[in-house]
This record gives sequence, C-alpha cells and structure tokens, in this order.
Amino acid sequence: MEAPIKPTAAHRPLPKTQIKDEFSGTEGVYLLPHHQEEIKRLQRQHFFIKAATEDKLTSVELPKGARVLDSGCADVKSTIIGARPRKRLKVASAGTWLADLAGTDRPDLDLYGVDLGMALFRPDPRLKLRAHDVRQPFPESWGWKDSFDLVHQRLLVWGIREDEWPRVLANLATVVKPGGVLQLVEAEWVLSSYSDEQVHQKKLAKVQEWSTRSSGMDVHIWKKFPDLLLPLGFVDMKVETFNLGYGATSTRPEDRIWTAELLPQSFRHLARKIPGMYHA
Repeated sequence: MEAPIKPTAAHRPLPKTQIKDEFSGTEGVYLLPHHQEEIKRLQRQHFFIKAATEDKLTSVELPKGARVLDSGCADVKSTIIGARPRKRLKVASAGTWLADLAGTDRPDLDLYGVDLGMALFRPDPRLKLRAHDVRQPFPESWGWKDSFDLVHQRLLVWGIREDEWPRVLANLATVVKPGGVLQLVEAEWVLSSYSDEQVHQKKLAKVQEWSTRSSGMDVHIWKKFPDLLLPLGFVDMKVETFNLGYGATSTRPEDRIWTAELLPQSFRHLARKIPGMYHA
C-alpha cells in the first residue's frame, strides 16, 4: 500500500502564515480541507442530503426522552441497519444534523455530540458537545455505556482509515443501549461502472479512489459494514438507499446549480496532494 498522504504538499512550499479561518485539531485525520469554507460546504451538503432523503434526519422511531449521540458532530446514502440481541442497529457530519434534529417538534430529546476539534462546536444550549476521538474508547467516567437510543455517524469515510473502522464501530457499539440503533450514513461515491459518455465522472472516480487509498482509507467501506458489525453482536441489519444526485441530477431543480460546486470544492483541495500537481 502507498504511504499515507502528508497534510501539506511536497511540490511547492505552503505559506508560513495560517490560512484565514483555518481550524486545528483534525490535521492528519480529516482528508478534506481544514478551514471555515469547508464547514460552510458541509452545512450546505447537509441540507442537500436532507432534500435527497425526503427530509429524513433518521427513519428511527425515537421514544419519548430518547438520548441521541452524533459522532463527528462538528459540521463535517445508503444506510445500513442492524442490531444486537436486544439491541437494534441501524447502519447508515455534523453539528448541523444534530441542531436540525433539535429543531424538530421533539423538545424532549437529549442530544449529545462528539468530535475531535472543539473549535468547531456551535454554541447551542440544546446540544451537549464534547471533544473525543471515536478511535478511542469513551471514558467510563462519562457513564455512557449502553445509554443511547440512537447513535448517528455520517460521511467519515474521509476521516477514518480502513484499519481503524473495526475499532471505531466497536467503540460506538458500547454506547448503544439494548434495543437502541446505530445509524451509519455513507455514500457510494464510486459506481461499479460508467458509460462512455461519463468521461468526467470516471476521472473524478479515479481521484476519489486514489485519495482514499493513498491515505489508507477505503471509499468503498460502506460495503463492509455488515461483516464488521456482525462480530459486535448486531442483528436486524437493513440498508436504506436514496439517490444522491449532484448538479443536473439533483432531486430539486433549484439545487442543480449550487450542488454542482459541492464536489469540486472538496477535490480542489486534493490537487495539492497529487504528485506533480501544484496548489494555488
């Protein structure tokens, strides 16, 4: 396997001054950009995904007073669902998702979120946010073991190495209560085949494959979720899929222009990491 990508380009020195609005705490972990424009992109992406999934934040029926945990909550499509004996599991980033859930007609929900970078946490009295690396076990002092009705995690394919996923899922499993649900949301970024007319899609697929593989990540990790979850005792796994069209294929006509920029905004950042390429 190729050596992991370094956080900065090797072909042209980066400026010594920090990029405006650049945040810290996820360097060497999150593969995409580390600045406030990325946060804004992720927030826009949240509402785009919400529209594509028929405004569903979750398809889980949450009981009164349910405790919900959002893993990777600091604004960062298929959904797999499963469960342990006595624990239901739904396999499927962002403070935006959690805040959106808080804005529903369910003021009874007890909402928690964890992420690496505290600098990204939004000031919201409805949300209980804590700094935590999900690659590490949750502190026993928090008292979270077997306590959450729903644990949600979305689009961390760009932040978790392939060999780290078993550990991350095992950590999340420890805080799902008996009868609770684990919801993991990832996208099929690279299709199994493309038509001859899809020239640009093929090129983008190569960038996505290269960028994840060279960093030890797996753009197809969602396909492996069932096998990773079975040893953890989860049962009743289900897959819920939605068409996530960008640009001309967006569900709503009004989204077609601005969503066409979502992917280029992400992958321009990767140009600085491609051997032989220079960044602006």
